[in-house]
Amino acid sequence: MQNDILFDNIYIGHSEKDAAALAKETFEVKNAAEKAEEEANKPKEDEKKDTPKSPMDLKFADDPVLYVREKLDLFITIFKRDPIQAIQFVPEVAGGLGVLIVTVIALLLGAIGGGAAAAPSKEQIKAKAEQAKKAAVNTKNQAAEAVSSSAQAAKSEVQQRSGATKSS
Repeated sequence: MQNDILFDNIYIGHSEKDAAALAKETFEVKNAAEKAEEEANKPKEDEKKDTPKSPMDLKFADDPVLYVREKLDLFITIFKRDPIQAIQFVPEVAGGLGVLIVTVIALLLGAIGGGAAAAPSKEQIKAKAEQAKKAAVNTKNQAAEAVSSSAQAAKSEVQQRSGATKSS
């Protein structure tokens, strides 16, 4: 059965008086006990507001956005006083910022200088096409030679066998 679905105190009959009496004897007593147990197991207000007191108590899995925000705020606060201490105290933020800066620089350099050098010129394309054409012709000629030489070898084999059978 699923949670919160109970089948107790089933009454089968026609009398509303008997149904009400059964409910009073069983359901109301049990219902009051269940509500008291539910209230006892309910989390207290202090437990609900058990938030971390400092950024070092935060866990990424609990609230990723709050974690990143608090760590970045801590890093900036310390960085204003002493940049080296900020890097030593919160190295994950310093590393993330370093990676971000390197990525932006790489993207800018790739967009500025890498675009023109990557595309081949028309002359280079024509030269590669000629090389491919010559390679295809050479392969075709080699295949034709192989077929003709194997055909000649088969023909000479047939002649030798037919000559051998005539002599016998």
